[in-house]
Amino acid sequence: MNEHSADAEQRPSDFNMQIQGGMLEALGINMYTTLGRCLVEFVANAYDSDATKVDISIPIDKIDEARKSVRASAKREVAAGKRDRFTVLLEALPTDISVIIEDDGHGMSWREIGEKYLPLNRKRRADSDGNETLRKSESGRRFVMGRKGLGKLAGFGAAEIVAVTSKRSGESFSTNIEMRDEILKVSKNIADVPIPATYKDDLPEGDHGTTITLSGLKSDAVKESIGTLKNTIAEAFYGIRPEEFAIHVNGELIDATSNEFVVVYPSGREPDGFANHTFSIEDVGEISIKYFVGFRAKSLPARKRGARIYCNNRLAAGPSLFHLPTGMHSFHSSDYMECVVEADELDRSNVDFVTTNRSQLREDTEVVRQLLTEISELMKMAIPVHAKYRETKAEEDLESDKVGRLLTAIVAGLPKKTRRNARRLLTTLAAEFGVESEDFQDLAPVILNSLNATEVLVNLVHLRTNPETISKVAEHLRELGEIERDDALKLFRARRNGIAALQSLWEKGEDEWGKKGIEAELHELLKNNPWLIRPELSNYLTSDEDLNKVVTKVARHLSVDKFSKIMDGNKDDETRPDLVFVMSDPILQGPFVLNVVELKSPTIPLTIDHYRQLQDYLFKINEWTDNNLSHVVSIRGFLIGTMPRANASAAKQKQLLDIFKNQGAQPEIRIIGLNELVNDARAVHIEAIRALEARETEEEYEE
Repeated sequence: MNEHSADAEQRPSDFNMQIQGGMLEALGINMYTTLGRCLVEFVANAYDSDATKVDISIPIDKIDEARKSVRASAKREVAAGKRDRFTVLLEALPTDISVIIEDDGHGMSWREIGEKYLPLNRKRRADSDGNETLRKSESGRRFVMGRKGLGKLAGFGAAEIVAVTSKRSGESFSTNIEMRDEILKVSKNIADVPIPATYKDDLPEGDHGTTITLSGLKSDAVKESIGTLKNTIAEAFYGIRPEEFAIHVNGELIDATSNEFVVVYPSGREPDGFANHTFSIEDVGEISIKYFVGFRAKSLPARKRGARIYCNNRLAAGPSLFHLPTGMHSFHSSDYMECVVEADELDRSNVDFVTTNRSQLREDTEVVRQLLTEISELMKMAIPVHAKYRETKAEEDLESDKVGRLLTAIVAGLPKKTRRNARRLLTTLAAEFGVESEDFQDLAPVILNSLNATEVLVNLVHLRTNPETISKVAEHLRELGEIERDDALKLFRARRNGIAALQSLWEKGEDEWGKKGIEAELHELLKNNPWLIRPELSNYLTSDEDLNKVVTKVARHLSVDKFSKIMDGNKDDETRPDLVFVMSDPILQGPFVLNVVELKSPTIPLTIDHYRQLQDYLFKINEWTDNNLSHVVSIRGFLIGTMPRANASAAKQKQLLDIFKNQGAQPEIRIIGLNELVNDARAVHIEAIRALEARETEEEYEE
């Protein structure tokens, strides 16, 4: 009998499905990639075990120190060609550094660990018939959060070793198991992989609870700050009262219920702070949710804005603006908005509406689609309430702020036909940016002084706001009878040529890398088109005679423009800056702003020497203005040229790149590569054109 004949006789009548370690890797590592998300899973497990508290210990200082050490060592190995560069992200910290999660829940016996905890994808709510009727905790006091039986794998997203110690009341011992991430990598059926257990005897029978210890922490998963970790946990469990379930991180109570909102919608809410809302779905019936919409005093990061949906006290989706239309009136109010929704019904049925990693709801269902539409409408109704609050507050701030009172007095002196609308525009800007903000105090005087669309929008775009904001403010400008949007469009369209010329010089520098000879072209282009550096530099000369005298003195002191020294052939004179733009506020008579621009040839990479040269210029100006001027002078530096290659090996180029990477939002000297200059100019002007043209098209359609 040959081999094939024997094989045919042994054919089985059925097969067994096997689950290999790679499946655990997909469900553990890939779903829970940060320590914060891992901790959320373990806190949820503690809640479901009827715990009254959970204590989380994170040795953040030791983690930070160890991360730096192991990452530095790994990078050296990468540089030596000994390992793949991406494996640096997974480098584990020493195993003596652990994160510990300890709760006082009912705990687990050794049988429950084997029959309930370790089985994968055990439906936590399913009864013996497979129906999800077990929706409450063991005590019956809480609707449980767990459902799918996968949260136990969360630890492997942040650690190589997950140790579990658990004890039931009435037993005199605890059960301890240790799972290592090797089980994620085995190619055989994971049911055949033994997980060793140990026991600790002679414990008080009244003790109960579970402790999870994460060690072998993965360096990329534990990079979050302690503040971020606390916020992640607080956001995940909004609405749980500390007296019911207290969450402590390094001894500090996490209270997610405390909020400081300046406006809350709607006004008529229940004692718990929520309002009730009911909507109907055909063939399903009525669905009830609870919600409120709150607005913070300060704008929120984009990732925090919008609605968060909770099911059984745990985050199920969001934050998101969902279907809120971006073009609606006062949409900017969404920057301050948090909407909290309790939709418990969605997690108390046999249909699962929440995705496995609880990052969103299943939008492929009719119920969820209608829910998101309803929530979007509730946010839409709340935004005008906040907009009205901001306008009222802006009026009050204009009266209480020194600069605001001065600007209000200037408006009162304007011609009658523009006075009312100018006041509305001033209030709009105050509400948009805040009276005390640098943006408002820089922009509002210039706008009120010009009061024509061209100059107003030129100064507006220096805020680097998005096109929708530009279009929104332009809408207010059109209310001023003598202002035409066409003027702004003509101006922006004309600037396309300047942007094209700058891009051409940048490309020429790339082609002639290492040569000299086109610095003069760049100098001339930026001097004739200073708005390419910053949009508001388009009017850098003022009609203020006294200021012009000051500018002349500064120019003579710095030897710039007509006071520059004679050039020796093609050799650059390194004793002076290339350009000095001077701006002042003719309404408020100061403060003055001096913008010092140092240019370098597009063919030569910038170095630390160029940066230090500009620092010397700024020192000389500061010294001179302190000794010769009674006005406050603000001095800004711009170093413009071609950035060194990312892989530059020259020490002076690498030093400059290091400063560039770490420069803040408003550095004393801003380093700008020519490619960034081109991209910024395009973003500000080309997108403004599109926004205004789109508005023009919309109005023509409406007409």
